[in-house]
Parts: sequence; C-alpha cells; structure tokens
Amino acid sequence: MRNLAIIPVRTGSKRLKNKNILDFFGRPMFIHTVEAAIKSGLFDEVHVSTESFEVVKICDQYSLPVRFLRDQKLANDTASLQSVCAYVLDTFRNKYNITFDNFCLLWATAPLRTSQDITSSYELLTDESDGVVSVASYDLPVFCAQQTKKDGFLTPRFPDMFWLPSQKMPTVCCDNGALCWVRAKAFGEQGVWMPEKTKPYYMEKNRSIDIETQEDLDLAKYYYLKNVDGE
Repeated sequence: MRNLAIIPVRTGSKRLKNKNILDFFGRPMFIHTVEAAIKSGLFDEVHVSTESFEVVKICDQYSLPVRFLRDQKLANDTASLQSVCAYVLDTFRNKYNITFDNFCLLWATAPLRTSQDITSSYELLTDESDGVVSVASYDLPVFCAQQTKKDGFLTPRFPDMFWLPSQKMPTVCCDNGALCWVRAKAFGEQGVWMPEKTKPYYMEKNRSIDIETQEDLDLAKYYYLKNVDGE
C-alpha cells in the first residue's frame, strides 16, 4: 500500500497570526507534524502543501524538499481541505505519475499528536473501512446543551435527552483536528476527507489541542511540558 502524508501549511491566518510557523519549543509549529509523520515510517511521500516560499525555505532547512507549491486560489480562507487534497493527489498523478492507495491528512496545528498516534490509527484502516479520524470526547455532556431564545430565556437544545442522567446519555465524540486517514478510492468517489465508512481513533485530551488561538497555544505548551516530563 502506498501512503501519502498531506500537511497543509498555508500562511495568512487571522486569529493567531502565522500560527503554522510559530516557534513551538525551538521548531516551527508544523515541523513537529513533519517529524511525527517521518518517524512513523508509514509514508512513501510526506508532502507539505503550501503557497509560501518562506515555508519551502523552512522545509529545506529540515531536509524535506517541497515538490510543488499549492495553487494560490487554494491558499485563502474559503479554500476547502477537500480541494487541497484533490489538488495534491491530482498533481502527483498528472505531473509525477505517482498514485497512492491512502493518504493521511495531518493538521499542522496539532503538535502534540505523536508518531504512535499515526501508526495506531493506521491499524484501524482495515478492509471494511474507508477512513479513520482522530477524535476526543466532549468536556461537558453535549446533550445538556442549551440555547437562548429571543425572549432571553434558556431552552434545551436536545429536549428529549436533557433530563436523562449523564451516564445514560449516548457516548459522543468530536473530530479533534489532529489526523484523518482516507482511502484514495473513497475520496475520489465521495470527495470528502471523512468518507461514510470512517472509524474513530480516540485520543487523550492532553494530545488533542488544535491550535487556533493564543489560549490554545498556551494550553498546548502546558501539555507539551507535562508530556515531556512524563507526568
């Protein structure tokens, strides 16, 4: 099986400026993901998808040549991950005559995800599944959610479930923005990075930080230090 790692690293983030290349314990943020992908030993190609020559220069410093740049129209806020993945797969096929059986979408802003997470999730990509996505549990029972009505009073979002004891509520999870394995065939047929037959790969909260804000960054640094110290 030929496997491709796709690591989207565009510039121009708004909430946390240049988050993908911020220094994170001595290395640019996305390099932690690059190193985890390489360490897993699962990939025939590790591709950083970027429109930025600055990112390319960083990759060169870490001995990871970028075969091609992302099209500029795929580097704005409205570009979807589906379109980015399709562009990468199409370019490898049309320009280099290289095809892949599977690809793994690895978010650059999840530096706490480890190479073991990549290999353990890959083991779940069995014959009957088309994908595996990393997930985490919600901090609070999701079926206790409420919303404010126009009159200013609260109303349960899930009224049929709201009054159940939490231990009787169904177990639910959420994509944690760390990784997703996808069979290339299923992606071609369905056009989404989480196809219908996708299994969950559960990750602990201390490795499930997807950095979007300064608060996320502070929390990721806290957990990184605790993980390094082995606490």
